[in-house]
Amino acid sequence: MTSIQDVANAAYRIGDNGRELAQRSMLCAEAIGKHADRLNVIVKGSASGEEAVRRVGQAQAAVRESAGMMTTLDTAIKALIAELAK
Repeated sequence: MTSIQDVANAAYRIGDNGRELAQRSMLCAEAIGKHADRLNVIVKGSASGEEAVRRVGQAQAAVRESAGMMTTLDTAIKALIAELAK
């Protein structure tokens, strides 16, 4: 039978992994943004190139959003662990 401490430990690991993923995702989003800036300079005036830059920007926004969701998950995990500790 699983103990409350086992559940808390598993939740902590999930939160820790979520926090690490959020940090890595933000670094990735920054790198994507830099690549989009460079690409934008190269494709200036090309409709298809500018569309590609727009889509890269959308990818960057999606990665940032996922980082935010991982941060929200970490906050929820901390609240769960606090409740389990009562």
